[in-house]
Amino acid sequence: MASYTVLIGYGRRSHQILRALTDRQLKSSVVVDRDLACAAHITRDGSRPVVGDGTDVATLRAANIPLATRVIVAVTSDAAALRIVSAVRALNDQATVVIALRQPRWRELALSLGADHVAVCETFPDLLTCDIPFAPPEGGTADVDAPDVTELVLVEREVTPGEIDRRLSACGPAVLAALRGITHSWRDQDEPLVLRAGDRLLEIQARPM
Repeated sequence: MASYTVLIGYGRRSHQILRALTDRQLKSSVVVDRDLACAAHITRDGSRPVVGDGTDVATLRAANIPLATRVIVAVTSDAAALRIVSAVRALNDQATVVIALRQPRWRELALSLGADHVAVCETFPDLLTCDIPFAPPEGGTADVDAPDVTELVLVEREVTPGEIDRRLSACGPAVLAALRGITHSWRDQDEPLVLRAGDRLLEIQARPM
């Protein structure tokens, strides 16, 4: 199957990645961004734009995520990036998934959610491990972000009485999956799971540093 790349998030880092791709790779690539104004820029870069929220499974399907061989998540919010990785893995368990994070302390969480490679803003060359020829522009530096006052953690908790008999996909956006016995069900899978007593949920929670 021919290589097919989906890049989620169009910003400074994403533009640099597109500049580094070959013409052949560009012709088989899609860029997802919620900002309609970015579509023209994406087209000029040589890729096909899909306008929508990368955390929305309908948007991911419009970008043909199930057919992707490589998915690069480079959005501005680490919380959103982790949700996107979870949704991508629910649709495609074969693609190589790369996630760019602002904070290195979330690396292990990203890997546990299904990312194959994690790059932190300060370490752009990490993207080279994913067979993507990429480097910062000559003389350029990575973005430096203000430190966060919270951290994201993945917790396992019991289903609450108010969640019983609801679909897993109807739970809050921070709920990623449900555990029932030895079965692991993602919120965006094709066959929606109806929660029942005894289920356990995997949820991203923010905790003070």
